[in-house]
Amino acid sequence: MNYHKIKYKYWNIGVSEMNRKTKKAVIGKKMGKSKLRQLLKSVEIVKNGKCAGIKPYTFCPKCGCTHTRSTNNMASYPELWVKIYCARCGFLVEKADNSPYVHALECADYNYEIN
Repeated sequence: MNYHKIKYKYWNIGVSEMNRKTKKAVIGKKMGKSKLRQLLKSVEIVKNGKCAGIKPYTFCPKCGCTHTRSTNNMASYPELWVKIYCARCGFLVEKADNSPYVHALECADYNYEIN
């Protein structure tokens, strides 16, 4: 199957409802613990104004996955309330509640938990 067809077909259902072969085709292989530790050590938080940039790239601090699923805006227009979860493990990766987005990698002191 074509990757884009698979991704479109399973876009609106949760990862837990996919079989293992399809999940690997959409999300990819799981990162090893040693590679994840090395990647966490190499993270740099660059503050620029209100928001922060993360180098080398954003990922889930628990499993290393770069794919996410979002709740979209759960409030009416002037308000902002968004939660973004990891597509593989369901960990809360990013959050905004009438403030700039906060990524879990910015909260290393609190075991990557967003308050």
